[in-house]
Amino acid sequence: MFIIAFFGIEDKEQLVGTCQNLECPSCGAWGRGEVYKFYRYLHVFFIPTFRWNVRYYVKTSCCGGHYELDPAVGKAFEKHPATTDIRKEHLRPIPHYSPFKRCPHCHVNVPAEFRYCPYCGGRV
Repeated sequence: MFIIAFFGIEDKEQLVGTCQNLECPSCGAWGRGEVYKFYRYLHVFFIPTFRWNVRYYVKTSCCGGHYELDPAVGKAFEKHPATTDIRKEHLRPIPHYSPFKRCPHCHVNVPAEFRYCPYCGGRV
């Protein structure tokens, strides 16, 4: 008997929605924030079976700051985005250095030292 098992662990990031009236904790400007859900999951035969380490993040449109969102507020926003209010006290700054920039035109990770995207030629 010969058995082949296809299973593995992967990370997934998905856009949950956009919050229109968000005050940025860094610069104090009012703007838009994109809410992302990040989790790790186990898949068996390419079917997700178990999820853990669920976290919510917000990326602001004014200065591009990244913040970790309170998990209870993130779950509420995922279920009812129109009625959930995200305030400054729900956000915690994430200090990190990324070796990549994200191209605003084709959404590809580009090395930080590049000024133009090597894929689409747009300014980064």
